[in-house]
Amino acid sequence: MHLLAVGGSDAAISAALRARELDPGAEVTVVVADAYPNFSICGIPYLISGEVSHWRDLAHRSIGDLEAAGLRLRLGTVATRIDAPGHRVTLRTPGGAEEGITYDALVVGTGARPVVPPIDGLHGPAALGPADGVHLLHTMEDTFALTATLEGHRPSKALIVGAGYVGLEMADGLRSRGLAVVQVERLPEVLPTVDADLGALVRAELTARGVEVATATTVRAIRRAPAGAQG
Repeated sequence: MHLLAVGGSDAAISAALRARELDPGAEVTVVVADAYPNFSICGIPYLISGEVSHWRDLAHRSIGDLEAAGLRLRLGTVATRIDAPGHRVTLRTPGGAEEGITYDALVVGTGARPVVPPIDGLHGPAALGPADGVHLLHTMEDTFALTATLEGHRPSKALIVGAGYVGLEMADGLRSRGLAVVQVERLPEVLPTVDADLGALVRAELTARGVEVATATTVRAIRRAPAGAQG
């Protein structure tokens, strides 16, 4: 039996490992779009703050651990098409070539995609990005890009759009690095998935820690500052 798992986060890896536990003779292949299978993406803010000392410490298991458990890893490989009746998946390899792989059972555990808000400057061919100091935070590559900005340019101030769980963790992490932090949330209170009274307590703690919080505020546009001016 050949199990093919698409995705490198907890869902696909857990399914792949469990399949090997239930059937040690099973052939298990895991297709991972990047080179970082089974990493704790939720731990990224603590890497930024310095509480996690090295990015490799975010890995639940190393590549060696996963291979020792009997998983065949296809890193830097993207699944582009599923032929369900034919039990076949088309892959794009790291070199850009296409190849097909057959399976007896298929698990798709690719996770979510970050929602990019409708802010002018974040979309289209002229969208701002890491080279401009504008970052999304979802993958390990995003983490390395943000770290490069923090260590290479040593900014003194950061603006965080959104005050959900990751936004709050990043506010704490960036304050730990000594940056002034402004946090903008379009809803009336921070941490909007919980009761507003609890959110108010969280906002008070943010303020006590030196974070400037703007609720009921929507970011409309992000633009480059003129040469020599502060962003």
